[in-house]
Amino acid sequence: MKRVIEWANRKIKTFDAWYIGALKIFCTICGMVIGAYFPDFVRQYVWWLLAAAAVLFVFLVVKYFRAKA
Repeated sequence: MKRVIEWANRKIKTFDAWYIGALKIFCTICGMVIGAYFPDFVRQYVWWLLAAAAVLFVFLVVKYFRAKA
């Protein structure tokens, strides 16, 4: 388990400010959808928010696994 955590830490250190910002936006969108329990404002834009979250997720995963540690 320690090797997995060390590997993940090496990968994450390759993130620059843009990728950290994308991660924060991704987490914010997920928090709005899950934490708000779908009130009218979020329900109105839920598909746009989920699409944006999916795009950011793919963007971050590609960066994470292509990074040279």
